[in-house]
Amino acid sequence: MAGKTNVPLGVVIGLVSGWLATMVVSHAGSRLLRRTMVFDDDLTGSLPWVVLILAVAAGLGLLLSIRTIAGGALVGAGLLLTAVSLAIQLLPIRQAVDLTKIFEVPGTRYRGYIAWDGSILFIGTLLLVLGISRVLSDGKAGRSRAQDSLPYGQYSTQHPAQHPAQQSPQYPTQYPAQQPPQYPGQTFPSRPPE
Repeated sequence: MAGKTNVPLGVVIGLVSGWLATMVVSHAGSRLLRRTMVFDDDLTGSLPWVVLILAVAAGLGLLLSIRTIAGGALVGAGLLLTAVSLAIQLLPIRQAVDLTKIFEVPGTRYRGYIAWDGSILFIGTLLLVLGISRVLSDGKAGRSRAQDSLPYGQYSTQHPAQHPAQQSPQYPTQYPAQQPPQYPGQTFPSRPPE
């Protein structure tokens, strides 16, 4: 049986993991972009950064697949990416540059390049919508499991039809002896005398 979902914990984990993943991917992406800018055909310098991006994506995917925190983590990561990316697009350039420093790997000069092209706005909005949908569906599933686990004789007031004691007046509990249906003009032979 799956554990109970923990949305607040998931949101916190999503915020932290989304920030770390974006910081690492932004740094690795800037190194890959540098290869394009200098027309470097040698893959040995860029291959480790490709592997790093794939590893971060796989690790984040595994984290977001943990059932108890998945919905909240999706919401947290999506909220962070959407809010930061929107701010970067709407703020004056100097303030936007300062904001991108939150995705800067300490000791480097790469400042969250992937935040400028709107890609994390797209990803963040997608994660946010998926997260909200997941939280709502987990909530419905949790209520359904709670109702199904009630002991015999205890029923939810949301479904009065399940109460055996509450019989509707149009359905009597005692039925008369069944008579064959009679149609106009139809006669039944009388019982022979004994």
